Amino acid sequence: MRRMGRKKHKALALSLTSLMDVFTNLVFFLLVSQGDTEIKEPRKDIKLPDSYVEEKPRPTVVVMVSETYVLVDGNPTVTIPEFLETKADSVPAVRDRLREIKAREIGLTQETRERSDEVVILAHKTIPFKVLKKLMSTCASAGYSKISLAVNQKSTKS
Repeated sequence: MRRMGRKKHKALALSLTSLMDVFTNLVFFLLVSQGDTEIKEPRKDIKLPDSYVEEKPRPTVVVMVSETYVLVDGNPTVTIPEFLETKADSVPAVRDRLREIKAREIGLTQETRERSDEVVILAHKTIPFKVLKKLMSTCASAGYSKISLAVNQKSTKS
């Protein structure tokens, strides 16, 4: 009986190795998920118009419009003929995809909430304005109030 009594009073040691592993994995996850702040280059089949711009774009949801497809965050969502056939002001396939992305946005800071209302449209320079107008209307109906059009940056004239 004496042996059992002595073992009960022994203190348990906390293993810091496991705790450090957990924190290291957490730091790597946060670094990887927040590391990319630049908007990716448009696809080769999208030629952006040129403009004199001074501000760099912020990381947001990106909608690309080529001569054949509308891509939301890099995923083909609808073809241009299907897009034009829609009689309503907004295109349901694009609107639903944008709402899905907006619903996945997490964060409690004011910056995160403001960024979740932004969308950047990268459209081929020959795309008709009626396509862009309908696309902007679709973005607005999905809850994106800040819509930007991407352009190629040209250096300012001296």
